[in-house]
Amino acid sequence: MRSHFLRRARRAIADPALQSALDRNAENRQNAWQQAFALLSNGEAMRMQAHRVREHTIENLDSFLAQFSNQLLQNGWRVHRAADAEAACRIVMQIASAHDAEVVTKSKSMLSEEIGLNHALERSGVRIVETDLGEFIVQLRGEPPSHIITPAVHLRRQEVAATFHEKLGMPYSTDVEAMTALARRTLRQEFLQSAVGITGVNFGVAESGTLCLVTNEGNGRMVTTVPPVHIALMGLERLVPTLDDLALMLPLLTRAATGQVISTYVSLIQGPRHADDPDGPDERHLILIDNRRSSLIGSEMAEALLCIRCGACLNACPVFRELGGHVYRSVYPGPIGSVLSPALFGVDAHGHLSKASTLCGACREACPVGIDLPTLLLRGRKSYVESVRQPSFMRLAMKLYAWLMLMPRRYRLAQRLARPLMRLLPLREGWLRCLPPPFSAWTRSRHMPPFAARPFRQRYQAAAMPAGHPGEAPEAAQPTPEPDPIQMMREKDPPARFEQELTAVDGEIVRCSAEEAPALVAERMRQMGITKMLAWGDQEPLMVAALQALKLAGVDCVQPDLPRGSNDERRQAIATLEDAQAGLTGAIAGIADTGTMVLADGAGRPSLASLLPPIHVALLPVDRIHAGMQAWLAAGGRDQIANSSNVALVTGPSRTADIEMTLTIGVHGPGKVIVFLVE
Repeated sequence: MRSHFLRRARRAIADPALQSALDRNAENRQNAWQQAFALLSNGEAMRMQAHRVREHTIENLDSFLAQFSNQLLQNGWRVHRAADAEAACRIVMQIASAHDAEVVTKSKSMLSEEIGLNHALERSGVRIVETDLGEFIVQLRGEPPSHIITPAVHLRRQEVAATFHEKLGMPYSTDVEAMTALARRTLRQEFLQSAVGITGVNFGVAESGTLCLVTNEGNGRMVTTVPPVHIALMGLERLVPTLDDLALMLPLLTRAATGQVISTYVSLIQGPRHADDPDGPDERHLILIDNRRSSLIGSEMAEALLCIRCGACLNACPVFRELGGHVYRSVYPGPIGSVLSPALFGVDAHGHLSKASTLCGACREACPVGIDLPTLLLRGRKSYVESVRQPSFMRLAMKLYAWLMLMPRRYRLAQRLARPLMRLLPLREGWLRCLPPPFSAWTRSRHMPPFAARPFRQRYQAAAMPAGHPGEAPEAAQPTPEPDPIQMMREKDPPARFEQELTAVDGEIVRCSAEEAPALVAERMRQMGITKMLAWGDQEPLMVAALQALKLAGVDCVQPDLPRGSNDERRQAIATLEDAQAGLTGAIAGIADTGTMVLADGAGRPSLASLLPPIHVALLPVDRIHAGMQAWLAAGGRDQIANSSNVALVTGPSRTADIEMTLTIGVHGPGKVIVFLVE
């Protein structure tokens, strides 16, 4: 297996197109990570706290799973347990068969890749459609994803264009917006035909039985809203104890994954459609999957279960940045994959991956929950050499190395002897590229620096100076940065902070009074040529006045109310909403530090109004804006979540960067968001 890995690695390094794609991803992701975490004044403290929360969760997993399962059942979920991949796939197929599903749509889920769900459904005659843009691209190409966050990171736009031309009949074009628009149109029809939607789960909240899904494109919301049945796949370790813990994890996850303050959509799903909900699934199923996870609890590799699947360690790893994900031949590549894959899929097949690391520590520094990945990789190497017989030359070399390292005198003698012997070997550009056996195995895949004429220890001792030496310059005092008065004002003014954050992610703000808002909304729609809108129909005075003003302006405001069940009537009802040019909603709350609107399902509040049309217009009273998510939870957000089947946190228009890291606004959700901040 190791030799196959090395052959694939050499091919990857020699592929200029792949290297160009990987370089672009690494540079953009690392810059975004640094900028996002620089905005957190207490980022390190948050990471340490997140580590403690995840560690406490895993140590008490049975208790939290019992609490979580009980809450799910009370919320109306149908809960299933799957010991392994085969059992999980069987449960999904049984649910699909019970609803005569011919087409299933799926949001991005690495767990579904882990259990081989796509192949299992296809073998049973069910067509499964990936709806994340990157996953859709690699599915068309018959490839596995090469990154857990950006599945098509290995492809350039030219290759995507060729795929769309061949598979979808699109005239060859490398215009990323045009390709994204075609994917939107193609997948929109799949959403409408789908009887079952499948998602993963980013976090499950034990105290409330809430499932949290984090997405940017809007496909996650489509999959959990349009089909009458929703199936969620969740690894049993993906729990947090409380909603406050979730509020801690979310900004770390999104910053580490994509460099965003918060993702465009965070869905807090409480249960199936309530009796008075105008849309949403009639059934929600959760499949809790073990698949050898429980075997890690209490082991020396248990820390791997703390992972929140952000992909930051992949972006930071110098090995992954040169090779990409396909070289690993595992669902989970990169540092975390090199730890998880042997544990989940076997040491014989994947144990060698622990050696695909320089142990530089970049992965540990990037991890938002502080997993000590270098130590786990070393433990993985130990397990590998104990479980899989190593070549005789490797065993001999390691015994010799251990013998030398056990005594400082031997080590220093070896250093002195090695330097003159090195002169007998040819150098190329300052490196030893070919050592004699048994050391030739080392230089087969890496270069070795020549031994120094003077070892570091000697040079360090010679250079060391006593403290207070006259030649030492005192450390310069760092100037205290001047406070930004505008920023300080915004911190004390939640509406101003909300406006700042929303406009930073391409949202638009209109400030107005309650008296002005209805007329301003109607006038703006007239200017934009809007003649049909999907709208909330709740009885809040502000919404009632806005609907009246729009009616007077000649705008047809439709309030969606989908039939229940997996039938043609439901599909036809959704199809009649497709020509709406905009959607109008209220908002039960705003979150200032991310520019987020909180939308809750309920009577007269369809999710489709903020999801189907290309433009989303929202009315948000300024007195509902809270400083942060925890402030909202403390001010009544917990009850709002508990009393709704689904709460959506919406931050700006939908977006993707799945094609060559090129940001494109407007995917499955609206491409324009206008918020009327109402005094």
